[in-house]
Amino acid sequence: MILSTNQRHKLDSSDDDFFYDYPRFVTHVDDGFIAQLTKLYGELLQPDSRVLDLMSSWVSHLPDMDFAYVEGHGLNQEELAKNSRLDHYLYKSQSGSAASP
Repeated sequence: MILSTNQRHKLDSSDDDFFYDYPRFVTHVDDGFIAQLTKLYGELLQPDSRVLDLMSSWVSHLPDMDFAYVEGHGLNQEELAKNSRLDHYLYKSQSGSAASP
């Protein structure tokens, strides 16, 4: 199992729409988990791949690898706009879905 049982639940049970209403520019997982995820991605992904980065934010967890294209999907436009690894992104706004220019 890649994630242990205690890594599979939210610590904050409040509504995600409220949480992502404004940019926070924080990491939502600890540095050890980020390193574990980046290492896993480095083992599974191949250079020049097209990547869909779900639950994306201002910090990328992708390894230092050249990809053909990276599409991000997240919940806050300002945070996604700061992620230099994304070629394009989609986000959920209060009125529905939207995309980067």
